[in-house]
Amino acid sequence: MRSSGERNANPPKPNLKALLEVGEALGRLRAPFYFAGGWAIDLHLGRVTREHHDIDVLVMRRDHLLLHKTLKGFLLKKIIPHPDGMPPNRGTIIEWCEGERLALPMHQVNAYRAGESEPAFEVMLAESSDGEWIFRRNPKIRMPISAMGFQSLWGLPYLAPEIVLLFKAKQLETRDQIDFDNALPALSMDARQWLRDALAASHPGHEWLKALTNG
Repeated sequence: MRSSGERNANPPKPNLKALLEVGEALGRLRAPFYFAGGWAIDLHLGRVTREHHDIDVLVMRRDHLLLHKTLKGFLLKKIIPHPDGMPPNRGTIIEWCEGERLALPMHQVNAYRAGESEPAFEVMLAESSDGEWIFRRNPKIRMPISAMGFQSLWGLPYLAPEIVLLFKAKQLETRDQIDFDNALPALSMDARQWLRDALAASHPGHEWLKALTNG
C-alpha cells in the first residue's frame, strides 16, 4: 500500500505507440471507453502537441466490473482518496479485487504491467444515468453519452475536448493551459457554449470564460 504521490523520479513518457497498445488492450471491453486528458486534445487535433506524462482513459462506472476480464494481463489497483478534499495525485493505492464494486468517492483505477511500478494507464470511472454522462464534481452538468466522444484518425476513441477542459479547469497547471490554448480554435460553437455554461456553473469567474466568449 502506498500513496499515489509516490512516483519514480523519471518514469518513461508515453508516446503514440503506447497509446495504441492501450487502445488495443481496451478494444476487448464490451463497453464504451474514451482516451481523456491531454491525449484526448491531441487526438482531436490529429497531432501530438506536447510531451505527455501519463495515459488517462474514461470508462462508465456502470461498466467497470468488465475491466478485470478485459485487462487480464494487467494488475489493477484502486485509489482510495484521502478525506481532506481529495487533492490531485493523492490517495492510497491498493489492489482491486475482481468482482468488487467501486463506489464514490473512488473514481480511479491504475493498470500496471507485470513487474512495473508505474501504471501503464489510469482509468477514470464516470457517472451516468438514463443515457447521460454526469460530471462528478457538479451533477447538474451533463451530456448525452452519444455526444461525449469521437473517433480519431488513428481509430482511437477520445473524450470530447470540452469535457476534458472542464476537468482540467479545476487545477489549471501549465499543461492544462497549453491544452486549452491548443484546443480553443478547434472547438465548435456548440462545444464553446457548453464549456462556457459548465465553467460558469462550476467555476464562476474562471479565466477561460473570457477567451470562450471572445474567441
